[in-house]
Amino acid sequence: MTTLTESMHREHGALLGDVEHIRLAAREIPDLSPEERALLRDRVLAFLRGALVPHSLLEESGLYPEVAAALGSQLATAPMIYDHLAIRERIVDLAEADPRDGPRLQELLYGLHALIKVHFWKEEELYLPLVER
Repeated sequence: MTTLTESMHREHGALLGDVEHIRLAAREIPDLSPEERALLRDRVLAFLRGALVPHSLLEESGLYPEVAAALGSQLATAPMIYDHLAIRERIVDLAEADPRDGPRLQELLYGLHALIKVHFWKEEELYLPLVER
């Protein structure tokens, strides 16, 4: 299992820099034109769809079954899967957001940042140590 947890630690480390850029992007929104906002939104979406969502699917197929087995219940990972669902819903909302609506873009970006950071924190502090034991 060490290989799985080491891989997850590495991926989280690699993804966290881009996750931090989501927060920074949200701060920039008021100073950008609608065209610049659209470009920024699209860059964030490319990361979310191209890196973060595939990572979440890997967790669901690799890490979470190990956690469920260690805890003796398939329901043990349901809250984390719901985190993934919430993140994916916010990704759809972000994709549909009007670049002229700066406050809405900021709301979505800050929300995504918070959801993802807390989700990673729970995995790093609760799930990975459990599987490592």
